[in-house]
Amino acid sequence: MEDVDVAVIGGGQSGLAAAHSLLCEGLRPVVLEASDAAAKSWPRYDDSLPLFSPARYRSLPGMPFPGDRDRHPHRDEVTAYLTSYAARPDADIRTGHRVTGV
Repeated sequence: MEDVDVAVIGGGQSGLAAAHSLLCEGLRPVVLEASDAAAKSWPRYDDSLPLFSPARYRSLPGMPFPGDRDRHPHRDEVTAYLTSYAARPDADIRTGHRVTGV
């Protein structure tokens, strides 16, 4: 692998948020995701699963959660939000990269 400023392991909510924060600090993170897409776990959850907290507390850095900030978004809304967040052009997300050691 080429030299990178920071390798973020995992393209879930935490990994995406970490990558955004690193970009804001002027670093060039690479997100290494084992599956074929970032934020891949939410679509597998039960379709009736809402977030435990209101949308106002679930926004990732730099992108507010859309709609009513007091509602508890359901799985498909969270999936769409995370997919949209991961598709932003500033993120270097590399799928199919399982990290087995550091």
